[in-house]
Amino acid sequence: MQKLTSILAVIDQQSTASRVLRKAAAIARHFGARLELLAAGHLVTNKLAALCATLGFPGIAVRTVTRFGRRLDALVLEHVERSHPDLVIKARAGSHPLRRCSLGPNDWRLAQDCPVPLMLVGSRRWASPVRLAAAVDVSDVATTAVARTVMQAAGFLALGTQGFLDVLYTEREQHDTTLRMERAVKLSQLVREFHVGCERLQMFDGVPEKRLPPLIAERRYDVLLLGALTHRDGLLDAWHPLTTALVDATPGDVVLLKASSPHRREATAPASLREQAPHQSQQLV
Repeated sequence: MQKLTSILAVIDQQSTASRVLRKAAAIARHFGARLELLAAGHLVTNKLAALCATLGFPGIAVRTVTRFGRRLDALVLEHVERSHPDLVIKARAGSHPLRRCSLGPNDWRLAQDCPVPLMLVGSRRWASPVRLAAAVDVSDVATTAVARTVMQAAGFLALGTQGFLDVLYTEREQHDTTLRMERAVKLSQLVREFHVGCERLQMFDGVPEKRLPPLIAERRYDVLLLGALTHRDGLLDAWHPLTTALVDATPGDVVLLKASSPHRREATAPASLREQAPHQSQQLV
């Protein structure tokens, strides 16, 4: 995420409209971004317009689309290709006792194909300042590329929202000291590159799929940023176990990111977050 000048808020249910619009409006105000609304399905558009007005966005562009049996992710991707937002925000699916993942198929497909960061929001209100966490992995070339994108976006959002950020890393290698040191150096380089501050970095030992989910569930971050990682499962591409475990674990909102294209211009690193202090007493949105 190298800029945030345009946000697309996707509404597919009247019951989740308020939570999506309130958080989208909060981010838009922090960054001075333009906010656009995509209403998919049978929604009462005058109620959406009234809600936008109360949030301070009376002139918001509201585009309505009828699904006609089409998948929601396909409709959203078509609009993203036309409007080129910097961030897409929509409600995340709730957990279901018969479904392993707490996101619906539309959300997973959208996360996999969306060319810009995707924020999936739940019903929990944000603290003030917002408490963010970035889960990163530098164990190989592919995950390191994603980690750069996650670190960049996390620093950018934390600075713009004046939020408090934790960077979480778990080292699965227990015996190879040289390899552990190489990965620690990679991680420290990323922290310095994006001026996050070494004090924001928290390193743990163990298998990430087991170590991080209970930690994230206990800390109850407002926003968790992580890579939209997939892996090859037989002949099909499947979501990485760590990605699904972290999405399932967090009670807050999720931002899913993919590695930036090497042909795109790199973002200017955000200013340092070192002077920001945590505070959890107020509710923001």
